[in-house]
Amino acid sequence: MKFASSVKLYRKLRYRKGFGVHSPFIYNLITKVIEEKTPYYIFDEIEQFRKRLSFRKETQHKNYGALLFRIILFFKCRSILQIRAYTGVLSMYMSLAFRKNSICYALEENSGLLEAAKVFAGQQHMENLRWMEGDYTENLQKLKSLVPVFDLIFINQSGNANKTMEAVELSRLFIGEKSILIIDGISKNKAIKALWEKLKSNPETSVTIDLYALGIIFFDKKLHKQHYKNYFDYGKKQNLYENRRQRLHLFGWRKKSFKSESAN
Repeated sequence: MKFASSVKLYRKLRYRKGFGVHSPFIYNLITKVIEEKTPYYIFDEIEQFRKRLSFRKETQHKNYGALLFRIILFFKCRSILQIRAYTGVLSMYMSLAFRKNSICYALEENSGLLEAAKVFAGQQHMENLRWMEGDYTENLQKLKSLVPVFDLIFINQSGNANKTMEAVELSRLFIGEKSILIIDGISKNKAIKALWEKLKSNPETSVTIDLYALGIIFFDKKLHKQHYKNYFDYGKKQNLYENRRQRLHLFGWRKKSFKSESAN
């Protein structure tokens, strides 16, 4: 635990706010997307749904959803693929960035996990979110004729190196030069770290960003091949719209009270 805290502190001091980054592309991504704190009202509703799933062991960081939402919004990703939807929480975040002009396919091999998510997504009218349960290979074969290339692919295998590698191989046919590949759990163990290094050295890879728990890969040949690290606070509570409104209201109340006291 102490080692993990030390690593986190080092990354916070060394890799943040685009320090030392000379690429305008990466600098804008870090400052305008990764470290952006702007909340959106829909985040509250999704997090309320997450609380209902508290009986399950939730292993996904709360800040993941907002970050994925911002990435999709920033790059205007219209076609999204998630391999392992799990509870469906992150699927909802991704589908809402361009609710009317995008389509998000969330794949989950374990039947029954998504029942609650399906009900909630229906209540929120998330028509662009398509759930696909069952074998990943079979479902991806079905998708190939519908979506030849995905703008964004999120592999959500939580640091399982074997399953992550299988998912990467399955998704290769859907990766184009403008695609973005995001992988969860890249620092969880030695096996997944080795896989991440292998993916970085792949000739098809141009730019990678290591966020410690999450890795982002770009394939655009116009980008100079480079590997970056950046600090991202996974432990901090999700920056929610409702919380932000309450803080602003509180500050307004304090300011008003202070004026009243001064007048007296």
